[in-house]
Amino acid sequence: PGAGTLGQYVDYARAAAEAGVHELFIDLGQTPATLEERVDMAGRFLEGVRKG
Repeated sequence: PGAGTLGQYVDYARAAAEAGVHELFIDLGQTPATLEERVDMAGRFLEGVRKG
């Protein structure tokens, strides 16, 4: 997705993994947020993907 919610990115990553994708790059550095907010977002993203 070009832009979306964190939940949409989690769904996208999970769908890609189910399709056999082994690597996926999501650049959270382009998000207009502080470093602390981006680190938190990355943690929530990983947690969401792992919950599968």
